[in-house]
Amino acid sequence: MATEIELKLYCPPEEISRIESHPLITVGSLQEPSKGLENTYFDTPDLALKAKGIALRVRKSPTEQLQTAKCTAELVAGLSSRPAWEAPYEGSFNFKHVANRKVQALLKERQSELVPVFSTSIDRRIWRINISKKIALRVTVNIGHISSLGRMMPISEVVLELAQGTPEDLLDYAIALATHLPLVPNKVSKVERGYRLFLNSEAGPQKAAQSPLTTKQTPAKAFQILASQGRQIWQANLLGTLTSKDQEFVHQLRVSLRRLNSLLKVFRSALPDRFQRRWTQRLKELSQLTGDVRDLDVMREGILLPMLQSDDRQAQATASTVLAAWDEARQDAQSQVQQLSYGGPLLLFVRELQELSTDKFPNNLPRFAERQLSGLHRTAVKRLSKALKLPTPKNAHQLRIALKHLRYSCEFFTPLFDEEEMLQYAKAIANLQDDFGFTNDFHVALSRLQVWVEQGAISKETREEIAAWHTAHAQETFDNTLRLAESLLGRSSPWCAC
Repeated sequence: MATEIELKLYCPPEEISRIESHPLITVGSLQEPSKGLENTYFDTPDLALKAKGIALRVRKSPTEQLQTAKCTAELVAGLSSRPAWEAPYEGSFNFKHVANRKVQALLKERQSELVPVFSTSIDRRIWRINISKKIALRVTVNIGHISSLGRMMPISEVVLELAQGTPEDLLDYAIALATHLPLVPNKVSKVERGYRLFLNSEAGPQKAAQSPLTTKQTPAKAFQILASQGRQIWQANLLGTLTSKDQEFVHQLRVSLRRLNSLLKVFRSALPDRFQRRWTQRLKELSQLTGDVRDLDVMREGILLPMLQSDDRQAQATASTVLAAWDEARQDAQSQVQQLSYGGPLLLFVRELQELSTDKFPNNLPRFAERQLSGLHRTAVKRLSKALKLPTPKNAHQLRIALKHLRYSCEFFTPLFDEEEMLQYAKAIANLQDDFGFTNDFHVALSRLQVWVEQGAISKETREEIAAWHTAHAQETFDNTLRLAESLLGRSSPWCAC
């Protein structure tokens, strides 16, 4: 049995030539020049192997046929490690080489039912990179496709496999590679993608799961768990942003980065100063790359579309005149998102989490959580007071940011207190965020429309008509939301022991 430790990286098909000619690759020796591989994956009609996390394939190359059984990969710090059993294939399956008794028993029991479910056709090249006497890696470039039931999807990936050394050595090399080349970590295996194709299903944008914290954990352990969870959501939505037409991936990527930023804020007193400052700034910069795309999509959905769908013909005509400028701006904004195709920051975040000092972390998690939530609550109350005295868009936006940090932190720490009360409180804050969000989106849209006026893309009258159409609703929403915020922040907090 072999245990593979590897990291898969997605690469846009048009960029593969850059990978193969980069000095970090060419410094190695090309072990296998272009080699065609045809793989057929088998399962039972009821997908019994998939249900147990087992993949079974037959691989045909120009020189041999092999059968391989693999188990579901265990992910540690973004790297996958999994057992695999390989043997020659001579026209029928033979599972005596499978060392795991339970896996072998299942394969033998269902052998007569095995049928092809999907196949892959791959052109593969492999390099061996000898970094030092103690560190060596295999770099595999795969280009091809997966097919099932007449459907196809492309394969374009770089796989880093540890030949000698530690997982940290592999991660360090990956960081260097993905800093200079458009490579993004991808934990979704070809097997998972093949089954999705067979079932004709697609992976959608990922949202934060329920917090897994317990009162018995330390604050240091809690931070590692939440940061790892946040990194996985960041990774999944980043890949979707780069490969899918579903724009919800962009929104959820932005949310995942903001949640991580809130996590850094709530744990700020315990984190090393350099780590906290560095990643607060870096996550903000990455989030800003998605900002224009998201703002423009919200502008279309929340500002222009209601006018286009109204019975007011003048409003329809006014909104229609903006669409050309919107389309051009949207294309420019999408090009900014492509800067995210370099996955170095994501991998570096994983690496620095591994080495994070916990010297400043306290011992009692519930007490720490209560103190941090109370501090965020005080900040929100202060900003509410300022917005009530001077109800400007700027003050409303600052209040919304404070509410965002409080809401996400409530969600982080929900299992430590009364879960029902914490979830209700977080949901109430989320509703306030949405309502304040419309006010903010309206003013952001007006600022963008003003830029288009100055550029000559739209007329001044068009901007004024759009402003007039939405102003009354925006003001009413703002006033009502301030009153609701005052009521919510004035009542007893669900984390307070007093």
